[in-house]
Amino acid sequence: MSFESLLPLLQKTGSTLSAEKFQERINIVFHDFEAFHYDAMHTDMWGSLQQQINLLVTDLFDHCTIENKALSLLDIGCGTGLSSQILLNTKLEHYINQITLLDTSPNMLKYAEEKAKTWGKKYTMINAYLDDVNEKFDVIIISSVLHHIPDLEVFLKQVNNVLNSGGFLIHIQDPNGDYINSEEYLIRKNEYEKVLESLPKKKKIIDFIPKTLLKSIKRLLNRKDYIDLINDQLLVEKTINKRMTADEIWSVTDIHVETKKDTINKGISLRFLKLQLQNFELIKMRSYGFYGFLKSDLVENYQEKEARLIDENHVNGRNISCLWMKK
Repeated sequence: MSFESLLPLLQKTGSTLSAEKFQERINIVFHDFEAFHYDAMHTDMWGSLQQQINLLVTDLFDHCTIENKALSLLDIGCGTGLSSQILLNTKLEHYINQITLLDTSPNMLKYAEEKAKTWGKKYTMINAYLDDVNEKFDVIIISSVLHHIPDLEVFLKQVNNVLNSGGFLIHIQDPNGDYINSEEYLIRKNEYEKVLESLPKKKKIIDFIPKTLLKSIKRLLNRKDYIDLINDQLLVEKTINKRMTADEIWSVTDIHVETKKDTINKGISLRFLKLQLQNFELIKMRSYGFYGFLKSDLVENYQEKEARLIDENHVNGRNISCLWMKK
């Protein structure tokens, strides 16, 4: 991964850090503040990701017989523990007895531990990077994480190092780099955007206030959103010397996702993953988000269309999820 796309932003914000340290620090601060809002902001993920995990676990049991009922699970970039919670809602829960929650954000881990206390499993919290982990595990889950990792080649080698032979890797909620600009996907996405435009919208008074002025008013009233707070922290610690917009911050944290500021980095390619995971067998790749949104965010008739595309196992949705077994 080249960090060249971050250089204009380094210059604009007056940062004296290297591009690598710049990305690393912003990523941690961003997720530390996002932790307070994460579950509320991503309620759409509960239903949609549960369905995807259910499908992948079914694929797993269709592929092989699991007899070991003392499996160890590593949740990489665990966030608030959402992905482990969802995995434990499947029948794989009966086979897992040890869970390790790994994240670079201390605040994310605080919320994850609150969930872990309710699971009835032995658990360990690690505030570190993957290359700091010395144990090996039977199952690894990585949810909505790969697009945050600048050097995926190095990261996937580290994943390989901490997974036992015969172990399983599940990754989910990754932007679909192979089809994000495919004609069929873009037609469906544009079709649904037109549906949204046709829906009646209720106007509020604040809708008539320019966004820049509204932000200033909120700041004066000390009603800061978490983007403001992220900027405050980055300014105090001198990671930056000038505030960043939300989209600029996301272009740093979601480094493999196309944004208004970055139209080059466009998702995670299955072809790339197969090249990096050559000692893994791909058991199943699934896709979803065929209209640019998770199913729970779609209007009812489009939820039905989304469900059909998922059932038919089309591969050209916005997101992908995969199940691999290490040889």
